[in-house]
Amino acid sequence: MKRLSFLILAVVAVAVTLGAKVVKYSSATDPVLAVVVDSVDFRSDLTRVYGKIVGTPHTSGRVDAASLLSGKRSWQGTDIDGVDFKRYFQWEDDGQIPVEIDFPAMKPFKTAQLVLTTVRGESVTTVKRK
Repeated sequence: MKRLSFLILAVVAVAVTLGAKVVKYSSATDPVLAVVVDSVDFRSDLTRVYGKIVGTPHTSGRVDAASLLSGKRSWQGTDIDGVDFKRYFQWEDDGQIPVEIDFPAMKPFKTAQLVLTTVRGESVTTVKRK
């Protein structure tokens, strides 16, 4: 029975992995909050944006919300890892914080704008497929 359970879990893991499509992106940011997008993972259940926010070491910042705009479509961020929505964070010595931002599932895009709402205003990062 344990072997059967393990086999089923392995098949499900492979199926989930095969359904994901990770695409490399480059980004151009603005002075409100520097965001560097590395890649986007397009899954059947969600879309995850990987990157980092860059700031001056030992200063603080806050991200209240995230949205992704591509063409006429817009998606609201559902979760963020690395920092928390609506909570202050502090950059450490290197001034970089890796983040993962989750959005509803979508198809891969050529270009988009990642908009982060901060206490200093909206930060707009243009994301382009490499």
